Amino acid sequence: MLPAKNRLTKKTDFNNVYRKGAFFSEGPLSLKAAGNNLENTRIGFSIEKKFFKKAVERNKIKRLLREAFHQNLKSVKKGLDIVVLYKKSEPDPDFKVILELTKKIIKRVNTK
Repeated sequence: MLPAKNRLTKKTDFNNVYRKGAFFSEGPLSLKAAGNNLENTRIGFSIEKKFFKKAVERNKIKRLLREAFHQNLKSVKKGLDIVVLYKKSEPDPDFKVILELTKKIIKRVNTK
C-alpha cells in the first residue's frame, strides 16, 4: 500500500495535474505528471466507469496499480504529482503485465 505522504487525494490536485500535466502512455496504462514543488511524489488513480462498469472491477484495478507503483516508488523522480489512468484491454489483467507496464512508463516519465 502506498504511504499516505505519497497519495494524491484532493480534487484540486487532480484537476491541477489534468490541466498542467504531461501525458505518457504505455499500452492500456496512461498517466499525467506535473511538478508539485514538494519533496515527495504523490500518485492518484482514476479508473473510468466507461471501461469498468462494476465498482468491484475498478477497485481491483486500483489495488493492482497501487501495488505496482508501491514496488517501483523509489525509481520515480521526486517532486511530481501523477494521475494514473487505465483503459480496458482485457477483462482480468495480470499483475505481472501491469508491473512491467509500470516500469516502462516510469522510465519514460523520469527522462522527461
